[in-house]
Amino acid sequence: MNLPDDWKTDSVHVDGVSLQYYRTGEGPPLVMAHGFTDNGRCWEPLVEDLADDYDVVTYDARAHGVSDAPETGYGPRDRVADLVGLLDALDLSDPILLGHSMGGSTVASAAAMHPDLPRAVVLEDPACMLDIPESGPDERANEVRNAVREWSEKGVDTIADEYRDERPDLARRLAVARTECRPAIAEITRTGFGAAAEIFPDITAPTLVLKADADPETRAEHLDTASTLVDGRLVHVPGAGHCIFRDQYDAGLAELRAFLRRV
Repeated sequence: MNLPDDWKTDSVHVDGVSLQYYRTGEGPPLVMAHGFTDNGRCWEPLVEDLADDYDVVTYDARAHGVSDAPETGYGPRDRVADLVGLLDALDLSDPILLGHSMGGSTVASAAAMHPDLPRAVVLEDPACMLDIPESGPDERANEVRNAVREWSEKGVDTIADEYRDERPDLARRLAVARTECRPAIAEITRTGFGAAAEIFPDITAPTLVLKADADPETRAEHLDTASTLVDGRLVHVPGAGHCIFRDQYDAGLAELRAFLRRV
C-alpha cells in the first residue's frame, strides 16, 4: 500500500525485533499505537490533520503490518517495552502518547510504568476498559488464528469490498491491515490487556480518555474508573463505537485538539 508523499518509513530494532515505523510532520513528538489487527498506516487521516503541528510517529506492533512476528513476546509488558524501545531508538523525549484499543492499553501501561516518560496521554477506547470475553484464552486464540487465515485467503480486494459500503474511505487501509496480520497475534488474546482499575492510578501525566457511547449505567462505571486518574478527563463521544476516530471523526478530533491545546 502506497504511503502519502510526505511520510517517511524505516525500522528500529528492539530486543532483536524489527518494528516498522512511519513519520511525518514537524513539532513536538506525538506517537500513536494502533489497535488489534490494525497497523500504523490506519492512522492516516488523523496523522494528516495533526502533522502541521506535531512530529507524528506511528508504528506496526509485533505481528501486525510489516513488523517482525516472533513466536513469543506478546504480553502487556512486551508491548510496553516495544513502545519505549521505539521512543529511545528515535530519541523522542517528552512525547504525547496516543493509543487505540490494544494500543490504548499499551500507552496507558507505559505511562503508568514510566510516569516521567510522556508529556500527555490520549486513550481511544482502551482495551483495558473493555469487558473480558467469557470464552477462555485457548478458544479466543483459535478464533483469531482462524480469522487471520480467512483474511489471508480472501485477499485485500475482497475484504475491501466488504468494508466499502460502511467505510469507503477506510476500506483499503483496513483490508491491507487485516491481510498483513500474522497468526502470532493470537497470543495477544491469551495474555490480555490489563485492567484500567490497576493501571490508571499510576498515570500522572494529563490524560484524555475517549470512550464509545454507552447507556447511563455503563457511562457511570467508566467515569468512576477514570476518576482514579491523577489528571484525567473521560468523554463519551455520542454515536461512537469502539473506533471513535472512524465512527465520529469530527467530534473525536475536536475533543483531541482541545486537550492538546491544554497540554
